[in-house]
Amino acid sequence: MKLPKYFVLLFIICSAFMLNACAVVQPWERERLSDPNMMFDEDPMNKGAELHYLFIREGTEGGDGSQSGGCGCG
Repeated sequence: MKLPKYFVLLFIICSAFMLNACAVVQPWERERLSDPNMMFDEDPMNKGAELHYLFIREGTEGGDGSQSGGCGCG
């Protein structure tokens, strides 16, 4: 079975884009990536307060990326 040329060309182009998306972040480049401008939340203080109230109301803690226990002391 012979594939048409445009399928082969499309496969090569898609492969090139997928391989280009992989990147290794060097330690000296991580400072730029941890810049507050790179955050998804508009107001991180407000988001933290909302999560705190949610945890108090539901009696849960964790699952948001913070390092603390479920006792509410973290």
